[in-house]
Order: sequence, then C-alpha cells, then structure tokens
Amino acid sequence: MSTPILRCCVALLLLGFGLFWMRPAQATISCSNTTMSPVAFGPVNPLSSQTDTQATLGFTCKNSGGQTYSATVCFSIGEPAGGPTDPRQMSDAAGDILTFQLYRDSARTQPWGSEGFGTFRTPTQVNITLAPGTSQSYSATLYARVTNGQTTVPPAAAGYSDNYMNGDTATSINQQSGSTAPGTCGGGYVSGLVFPFLVSASVASQCTVSAGTPLTLGSAGGVAAGTTNNTGSTTFSVTCTNNTSYNIGLSPSNNSLTGAGLMSGTGGNTNKVPYQLNQKVTGTVWGNTATSTSVGNGVAGSGSGSAKSLTVYATAPGSDFKPDTYSDIVTINVNY
Repeated sequence: MSTPILRCCVALLLLGFGLFWMRPAQATISCSNTTMSPVAFGPVNPLSSQTDTQATLGFTCKNSGGQTYSATVCFSIGEPAGGPTDPRQMSDAAGDILTFQLYRDSARTQPWGSEGFGTFRTPTQVNITLAPGTSQSYSATLYARVTNGQTTVPPAAAGYSDNYMNGDTATSINQQSGSTAPGTCGGGYVSGLVFPFLVSASVASQCTVSAGTPLTLGSAGGVAAGTTNNTGSTTFSVTCTNNTSYNIGLSPSNNSLTGAGLMSGTGGNTNKVPYQLNQKVTGTVWGNTATSTSVGNGVAGSGSGSAKSLTVYATAPGSDFKPDTYSDIVTINVNY
C-alpha cells in the first residue's frame, strides 16, 4: 500500500489514481528515524509584524552495499485539507484562521511542498554520500513565517495549530552508485518513513494608539480674556486585535483622574491655564478611571483589527491670563 501525503478525501482520490508508488523493497541506501521538531512560533502579533521561526528535520541513512552510493533524499508534506492553500493555515477551536508558510530556504522565498501534488511542487531535498557499510545522521533546517496584516485574527486562549500527521508526510530516496547524488527526487515514497509534526502559535490581545494633531484652544497668544469658554477638539485612533474589548482613559500631566488638567506657560511664567477633557462638546468628562474590566469615566470599544477614530474635546475658561503659549501633555491609556 502506498503512503499518501494528502488529508481526508483528497488522499483517497490520490490512491484511486495511483499517483504515488512505493519504492521496491531492495535498496542499497536505506533511511530511518525521521523526526521533525515542532514548528513553534510562540506569541505572534499578526496585526503589525511578521514572526519567523524554524524547525529541524533529522534522519539516519545507511549504505548496506559494497561500494560508495549517493542519494537525494526528499521530504514531502501535503497541504491543508480541502485543497491547495497558499499560504497554509492554522486554526483555533472556533475555526478562526491564522495563515503561515513553510519554506526550504532561510530567505523564505521557496515554499516547502510535495514532489507529486499541489501548488508547491518541490519538497525539501538533502544530498548524501555514504561509503560501503557506513551509516550517518543528517539534518535539514525548515523555515516558517506568520505574515503581518492579518487584521481579522482574534486572540485565542488555546492558540492556533495545524497538525501534520503521518499521512501528511512522506520520504523518497533517489540513489545511484558513486559519490555524486542524483540531485532530483524520485524512486517512490518509502513505506513508513514519515515525520509528523505540529505547527503552533498564540495570538495575544494587542492594541496600538496613533495620536492626531495637537488640540488647540484659543489663539497663538494664549486664551483670550472674556466670559466665553474656549473649546477645541482633536482625534486619535486605536487599533486592537479583533474582538478585543478595551477601555480608554485620558490623563493630563497632573495625573488628574477626572480629566481636569493645567496648561503651563513658557520660561519663568508661573501662570497655569486650567482645562477640562470631555467626551462631547459639553459635559461627560473624559478622565482616567478606566481599567481593563471597567470603563469608569473613560470610553469603551471593541477591536476589529482596523483603526478606529475617536474625538476628544477640551474646554478652557475665557479668563485674563498672561499672554503666552500654554500647553500640556495628555497620555492616552488603552486598557485591555
């Protein structure tokens, strides 16, 4: 019986057409003990950065003949159930998808595939040469990448994974006498020479903030005297992983929890101009009592993987302050 490398019903189709055939039992070079270390990405942030990792494929080969033989040993992997997928896919318990790819080169430009099926037609190849009656252990490095820009990927407590089982992996040995390996795959898949492995990653909740233009109150010469309050507004954006709940607090430099800040002048000017941060033009203060579990006097939201714009308003009294340029720094705290 041949050793298929495709999953589910696709594997049955390959058997029916006989696309894979088993190598004859007699061979000068034989290989065993094929193992593949887990492809473990660890924590990834698919919103804004790609994550690379690598794994090691190990195996042992023996020359049982009476002369030097060389071989090209080829390691093939199938593709996710349901047909060719580029890139490959991990999933969580809810069926959410995190895409990744496996490569044969450190530059991550040559996907690792199968010699007989699918979008990726080239397996990982290792050329070996063995003197008569000798054996040796070998290894090959496999490279992997989770790409960025996956804005809809939600965090998953149990993580994401893709399990390559026995039927998803296969090995072939193309050999010839002498000290030069054939350099190409062939010879049919060797029964039982498989290397199951697990691909895994975890996605944690992530949020990033992008500040807008400065919030300006009054003219360049300071807050004008009078009875009318001076108001202004600005926007900033928050980007959080999909389905991540967050609460935003605003903290003036005096650490006021109620959004009541003080603007300072320049040089030796000791005057302070008070201002109030608000969620709307009037009323509804925007302070800094929000936590990851309580909105407090902040603003709540839920991430979608895309930037969400928010507007903050400020009011300062129209009093007679010393002419100067007054300013303050407000810290945006996103709790999630």
